Amino acid sequence: MSDATFACPDLTKFCRLDELGLAVTGQRLRPDRAVLACRVVEPDQWCRRCGREGVPRDTVTRELAHEPLGWRPTTLVVTVRRYRCTACGHRG
Repeated sequence: MSDATFACPDLTKFCRLDELGLAVTGQRLRPDRAVLACRVVEPDQWCRRCGREGVPRDTVTRELAHEPLGWRPTTLVVTVRRYRCTACGHRG
């Protein structure tokens, strides 16, 4: 491979999280497992009831199981922003 070109390493693509709409923001490797901190790439701030745009109210984290990286079980810690609708008051 005399003319091989390499791109910067991208853990998001390597773990196929881009297909889920997530981006990796950090990692913690332990001897027994791997933990990936993630965020949602495209926020969804639209109200499910009336369809209007909401305002950010807080964030929560969700822990999800993911396919193992090598032999280590992998957990995703996803930070999700939550919104409140300015029109109908619905919290999502």
